[in-house]
Amino acid sequence: MDSLFEALYAYAMANRCDAYLVEDEEERQKTEDMVSHAMEELTAKGCGNPAQRVAEGLSTLYELGQRSLFRAGLAIGMELNRL
Repeated sequence: MDSLFEALYAYAMANRCDAYLVEDEEERQKTEDMVSHAMEELTAKGCGNPAQRVAEGLSTLYELGQRSLFRAGLAIGMELNRL
């Protein structure tokens, strides 16, 4: 099962659609701008290293969330196929 999961995950990552819903685009852009400004402020105050670690941590959490979402979708698909 692990090799099947890895193959499906690789396919999904290569062919995924990263587009946000139109309704979410404004909020996404505002959040992206907020994070960017906060990073600039922290860097200007000499906190560049911790700010960078926070940015990397948020990126990792996002990727983990995407993987979790994929696994949930895969599980739903497998369960529907079983029915």
